[in-house]
Amino acid sequence: MLEERDATIRQLQERLRASEKPQDDEETERALERALIQQGALVLRAGTYEFEPQLAYAYWDKRRSGLRHTSEAAIGLRAGLGWDSQFQVRVPYVHVRSDAGSDSALGDISLALSRQLVSERHGWPGVVAQVGWLARTGEDGFDGSVPTGGGFNVLQAGFTAVKRRDPLVFYGGLSYAAALSREVGGVEVEPGDTLGARFGSILAASPESSVTVGLNLGFVRATRLDGERVPDSDTVISTLQIGFSNILTRRVLLTLSGDFRLSGDVPDFRLNASLPIRF
Repeated sequence: MLEERDATIRQLQERLRASEKPQDDEETERALERALIQQGALVLRAGTYEFEPQLAYAYWDKRRSGLRHTSEAAIGLRAGLGWDSQFQVRVPYVHVRSDAGSDSALGDISLALSRQLVSERHGWPGVVAQVGWLARTGEDGFDGSVPTGGGFNVLQAGFTAVKRRDPLVFYGGLSYAAALSREVGGVEVEPGDTLGARFGSILAASPESSVTVGLNLGFVRATRLDGERVPDSDTVISTLQIGFSNILTRRVLLTLSGDFRLSGDVPDFRLNASLPIRF
């Protein structure tokens, strides 16, 4: 009777462990899924939406390019569509304080359409393609005012691949950004196109949280004025990204991240906080 009791207990314990494992896997997948969507390595399921309030602060060292502080509040929206695709829009409002003065105004609005080309399976990585548009809606500063935008419309396209090696997920991507030329003060200004590359990994620290570390690179071609190349205007920009995400409730995710300058004309650091809310 004792042997039968012990055998019954062992069977019940094995069934309990078997039932808990899918639940743990589901929770881990849910945390990883939210982090991958933030990185553009995965799209929302059709009929799913995310509303994302965002705050950011960036700082430029005065010894390098003039003291500058930028604070930003933005609203983002993602919508899962059919055909494994996703649409997203981001609308920022920017406050800039610099040696030249300060100003608050609308920033550059961005739109993007993503599609899952390949799902991860049989040892092959998943691949997401994206095309986007950065609209020149912010102040450009060419009239002497404080800029709150980049001053140019930009067409963007890229690919992101992702591969899981539990508890790590590795991602990498290539992108291309083409800024459209415009006339400024009678001069045709053609900013250099940018070829981007990024690599990183996401660690599922627990079922509810993840840690992200990544490297972002941008190879910028030289600017041209009336067709003439501006000397020393080509450059390489690079940043180190460190982020942390935690699921607060079933629908709410908290993401904190920082981008830290390694080279190029980018902020010395940029701190970001966002609260994607899924519905």
